[in-house]
Amino acid sequence: MKLCLLFFSPTHTTKKIVGTVGKIFFEKLLCETRIIDLTPLAARLRTYSFAEDDIVIFGAPVWGGRVPALVAEAVRGMHGCGARAVALSVYGNREYDDALLETRDLLEGAGFSVCAAGAFIGEHSYTDRVGTRRPDAEDLIAASTFGLAAFEKVKAGIPVRKRIRGNVPYKPLGPFMLSPKTAPAADAKKCIRCGACISVCPVCNIASDLSDLGRCVACAACVKFCPQGARAFTDGGVLAAREKLEKNCVARKQPEFFI
Repeated sequence: MKLCLLFFSPTHTTKKIVGTVGKIFFEKLLCETRIIDLTPLAARLRTYSFAEDDIVIFGAPVWGGRVPALVAEAVRGMHGCGARAVALSVYGNREYDDALLETRDLLEGAGFSVCAAGAFIGEHSYTDRVGTRRPDAEDLIAASTFGLAAFEKVKAGIPVRKRIRGNVPYKPLGPFMLSPKTAPAADAKKCIRCGACISVCPVCNIASDLSDLGRCVACAACVKFCPQGARAFTDGGVLAAREKLEKNCVARKQPEFFI
């Protein structure tokens, strides 16, 4: 038996949740553990195969109420081969809409047997005023609690029975969520040309001269991890969405479990 922690996490919020749930499984199993970070483009170009006795903790962020298209494509290319899986969605305190249901369906379509699912909250990519500093200590306790319950289901090999909230057909993918742009450098005086933004971009959108190559997915990794705070969203659609989020989505949401 092998344990695999599998995630796409440009700003590391999903990684924290997957890692916390995975820690519970590792402590129970003490088995070989593999970590697959699908965030880099090169990782998503590989093909992944699993065995029937493998356990996979899979997590992805919610973008516009859906699984990011680039993540969905990567999952469709996997070979689950009956491996037991836990499906996790992490959203920015607005709503996860159909994303968790879609995650379950994608995994099952790739040959995994999904035994548990959960929706957790992270700080929103567009603004630190929504879901501020989440997942926080309370969220990580919830993730551990979920992990304990999920482990029993996975150990027994029982597919998730509780109806996962969401709808089919899924919420349409809006073009705004797929192609907003970030400024090459929001403040040229702050930018020290360190290249951190280039290295963290999951779609290789930033050229060596920091120009935008036209494939930004608005994940905010370059904004979050710029050591000088020199990058920011300037797209009008993103700024309007940020204003709406800060007005309507600050009340604390709680994780939801489906076991």
